[in-house]
Amino acid sequence: MSTVSAEYYQIKGLVSDMPADERAEVASVEALVVELAMSSKPAALGVILASIKLSLEG
Repeated sequence: MSTVSAEYYQIKGLVSDMPADERAEVASVEALVVELAMSSKPAALGVILASIKLSLEG
């Protein structure tokens, strides 16, 4: 399993431990980000760059 896959499933595990209202908020934000990323190639690159920046700062 790749490092990215392992991190993805680790985060999914953290989300599954959250209360239902927080899980719903995570799902809502995830859907918004996916919609934004799919709107154009520049938007997809922006989402990728923002995700990397957040992971480096976290």
